[in-house]
Amino acid sequence: MPNPRDPMSAFRTAFKRSGVERPTYPLSVHVLLMVVLASALLSGLLWLLTSDLTSPLSSDPDDRTTLEVIRLSLYAIAGVGGVIALTVSYRKQRITEATEVREATKLFNERFASAADQLSSDHAANRLAGVYAMAALADDWDAGRQTCINVLCAYVRMPYETPPFRHEREAANDPPRFRAVLEERLIRHTVINVVGGRLRRTPVPGRTWHEHDFDFTGTNLDGGNLNDALFLGRVSFAFGRFTAGTVDFSRVRFEGPVDFTRARFLGARLRFTETRFAGPVLLSEMTIAAGLLDFGSAHFARDVAFDGTAFTGGQVHFTKTVCASPVAGAAPLLDFNRASFTGTSVIFDRPEIDAAVLDFSRVADWSHPPVFNLADDRDALRLPEDGADR
Repeated sequence: MPNPRDPMSAFRTAFKRSGVERPTYPLSVHVLLMVVLASALLSGLLWLLTSDLTSPLSSDPDDRTTLEVIRLSLYAIAGVGGVIALTVSYRKQRITEATEVREATKLFNERFASAADQLSSDHAANRLAGVYAMAALADDWDAGRQTCINVLCAYVRMPYETPPFRHEREAANDPPRFRAVLEERLIRHTVINVVGGRLRRTPVPGRTWHEHDFDFTGTNLDGGNLNDALFLGRVSFAFGRFTAGTVDFSRVRFEGPVDFTRARFLGARLRFTETRFAGPVLLSEMTIAAGLLDFGSAHFARDVAFDGTAFTGGQVHFTKTVCASPVAGAAPLLDFNRASFTGTSVIFDRPEIDAAVLDFSRVADWSHPPVFNLADDRDALRLPEDGADR
């Protein structure tokens, strides 16, 4: 039984093997039924053709007539025999197919176990190979693709601390002691890049990763490239930490829900330039303390909730950001209810918000307000009321 305290033990456990539906009745039962049917058919034909009540023949049929009756009966039996042969062939085919499915499932489970074992290795090279092995298995295994994706996402969610910057390593005068964490960062970035690579392909129903869910809840990301990806399922970075490096979401299409609830931005640069958010976007209770969130030319088609978000440092840019719903009369709302603006440089530079509403009327703190460079003064910009904390 896996040790619940060992975070890598999950990768050592393979799938429960899929069962194959077995035939309902044995082949002998089917053959017996065909024989009984043939006997009944023979008896029925003899009775119909020789009975005084039903036969069109003479009451005293000669040998030739009887021979014709028997010949017709044998033809009928031969037809039943053909049905029996077809039944036997069909059952053999089913057994062959079931055997092939079992062998394929066995092979997939063996590949899964091997990839999981590599991901749990103490050697970075083995873990890196495990990432590619698990991704290749997800490409081939339709039924197990979501589980393979879950394993890769779970690896990125494992506890991890960002390695110190280069000048800090040099100041420590002991670079080898950072080898393990630098190798781990390489593997984690590889997972993100592998996911991005699969999601840039043209979607093929049932064959590609686009419609699956990606759960990066609580992850610590310090880099990765997801640009030009297409997400059709759910994506979660809730409770995540973005500590350093650049995470590229440029030109990504989120057609399903995307969740950054309570995420903390502590120094990373997140690029959402030309990113399309077609589904619900949850940005509530985030902490933006350092780094950059660039929503330049991003497109929001649904309401966006920055409810309770703390803007304490860093930069957030909404340059030429588009807020427009494809549904007529459904203007998106960017809601900053209970948000506190105390240090972040938030800039709205010529956003395309003709039909949208920017609601700052109920902020918790307005001591460091955003900078607005709007095309004109409109009623859709709702600033804090007199009672707001300034």
